[in-house]
Amino acid sequence: MHKKSVQNIYAILYIILSSTIVTGAYFYSLQLGLDRLSETAKVRIDQSSNRLLEQLASFKQLSNLLARNPKIIEAFEGNSDIKSIDELVQSTVFLSGSEQILLINKTGNVIASSKLVSGKPTEKSINPNEPYVQAALNGRLGYFYAVDKQTLARTIFIARGIYTSSLSPQGVVIIKVDIPSLEYQWNVDDVSLAFFDANDVAFITNRPSMALRRLGSLDKPFLETKHYERNQISKFFDYKKSMLLNHTILKFFNTEELPKEALILSKYIPRLEMTTQVFMSTQVTKFSARVQAGLTAAIFFALGSGLWSLWLRRQRLIDKLAIEEAANAKLEARVEKRTAQLKKAQFQLVQAGKLKALGEISAGISHELNQPLAAMQNFSENGAKMLDLNKIEDARINFDLIGTQINRITRIIKSLRAFARKEKETIEAIDLQEVIKETLSLSKSRIDFEKVDIEWHPEDKEIMVMGGHVRLQQVVINLLTNAIDSMQNKKNKKISIKILKSKSDVIMSVRDTGDGLSDPGRVFEPFYSTKEVGASKGMGLGLSISYGIVGSFGGEMSCSNYKSGGAEFIIKLRVADGKMLS
Repeated sequence: MHKKSVQNIYAILYIILSSTIVTGAYFYSLQLGLDRLSETAKVRIDQSSNRLLEQLASFKQLSNLLARNPKIIEAFEGNSDIKSIDELVQSTVFLSGSEQILLINKTGNVIASSKLVSGKPTEKSINPNEPYVQAALNGRLGYFYAVDKQTLARTIFIARGIYTSSLSPQGVVIIKVDIPSLEYQWNVDDVSLAFFDANDVAFITNRPSMALRRLGSLDKPFLETKHYERNQISKFFDYKKSMLLNHTILKFFNTEELPKEALILSKYIPRLEMTTQVFMSTQVTKFSARVQAGLTAAIFFALGSGLWSLWLRRQRLIDKLAIEEAANAKLEARVEKRTAQLKKAQFQLVQAGKLKALGEISAGISHELNQPLAAMQNFSENGAKMLDLNKIEDARINFDLIGTQINRITRIIKSLRAFARKEKETIEAIDLQEVIKETLSLSKSRIDFEKVDIEWHPEDKEIMVMGGHVRLQQVVINLLTNAIDSMQNKKNKKISIKILKSKSDVIMSVRDTGDGLSDPGRVFEPFYSTKEVGASKGMGLGLSISYGIVGSFGGEMSCSNYKSGGAEFIIKLRVADGKMLS
């Protein structure tokens, strides 16, 4: 079979496969979106129904309270002034938010009303055959919704019988609730919903333009017409009904009150004798499905383009290899040679970087080792003089001190190596005061020469912390050295060492009376130094190393400028728990 024919077949199969998967991704995403939208609609229905029932419950409770009110009962027994009852129902209307409250007798005559004209009720009588009046006279709670014949407003009537000393109700309390006032109390909602009665008429809704509109045809017979007149009902907005993935969808035309396309969900509410319907816009859901399908299509397009490109490239390479095999072999040889040259250059660059780092570190090590080497020279000269004077013991002491300085150099190198290579060393319980004592002893000659006053009051008992004796001694030596260096131009040279203890930590502070720190935030950075480079002034490694050592103990190290002048370094160490870590 010809190569182009094979290519065309593969291309057609790939297009069919990708189209099928993209379509499946669209409908799968749409199904998930509509399912989530349906769940949201259920929540909205429950929320709106509960909200309306709670609003009506307060008016039902109000009817019970008024029916049991002693003044109203006395009025129906003829023992109370009707005028005072009018004032009672008027104040109750004001406080409850109801539209009107009426008190009628069994024949329907109005005894008291919240609406008066010249001291008399605006309505003289109510038809006692009204269903809500009959329910109240029969001992039940009367509930009825209708378009009020007087005000032509949507109204809910709630009625409760008034019992005197007789066993049957002698009158009825009627509470008129204005439905628009209930709807006004609802929060602004982006979802349209309505409560439809048995005739599919939207009687309660959060969209005023939907009120008293009937779903379906107006020519469809009405089951009952006691709630309103037929001429008060108008046709619902034009729509087309369809099913999409087991969900009912309505497409609306020529209206801005409802979404152009909405998922419909209904639930019958027995206590309201109405069906709640919510109209959830599918715009976002469909857009999300289209985005998912678009992304899937983009992935398959990119994959197909890549495969097609690889296929074409492979064919070109096959043809080219067949014609220029010799030329390609030569090219490969040149590539190998160039690769070797690049690797060699890369190795040289790495070595140059290592040499540069070694130069910087060597300068830092020179600074750290300068003092013990100078001390060894002094001790060796003193030892030689002692031998000349035949003072063997004094000479031995100087040579022992040289050994101490050699150990110090070894410890410095070990600490620097541990810092650089992050070696693991033993952490154990050590006496912090013993470390400070040894450090002051080693630094005594420098302290005396610089005439520095050391303020430190050791305690009689040990202060045990977790750390390494040698490494912590190096940290304290470094802090003392830096403190002395910072007080070169000061007359009053003083270093204060304090120790504070808590249950879990020990805090040691070293404070001097020097010039302070120019940039406390950078003190612990490697190679950061405010001293002159060279001449034993250092390369800024000391504090960085000390910071790493304290951190390896599980402690913390910080610094700041003291209020009265000078710098203060704080070392926070853990109290020894008797364990040894490595």
